[in-house]
Amino acid sequence: MSAARVAALAALAAAIFLPGLGACEPKEIADPRSAEVDFSDPKSVTASIFHAAATGETAHLAGLCDPAGENNADTARICAMTPRSPDWDSFRETFARARLNGEPRISGHRASLHFLYGPEGRDRETMELVQRDGRWYLLAF
Repeated sequence: MSAARVAALAALAAAIFLPGLGACEPKEIADPRSAEVDFSDPKSVTASIFHAAATGETAHLAGLCDPAGENNADTARICAMTPRSPDWDSFRETFARARLNGEPRISGHRASLHFLYGPEGRDRETMELVQRDGRWYLLAF
């Protein structure tokens, strides 16, 4: 193949594929950290855990667990967490630097949401949520 043909094919490929490369870049995930939980949004429910760990504001945690009681022991510990809890320091170390890592995957009344956590904020985990009467609650991680 001639050099001119290779150059022409390269230019064509660039014209076709390069404009779309920006779409492949990871978009910034909105991390709605707040003690004001929007229960219609699984991201808000999950990010409110990170807010509690970073700020010490924990009053909202008690309302995050599945009201039907199907959540696991790990999420039950989160919902019971206060600065006076024996494992408060561990909770803060685990979740204070946590952040969402993708959009929720929703299937029916269940949602999975990836996040990064740990002392360096690099460990990967998935929070499972359940929807009850239009509101999202912690189920498992």
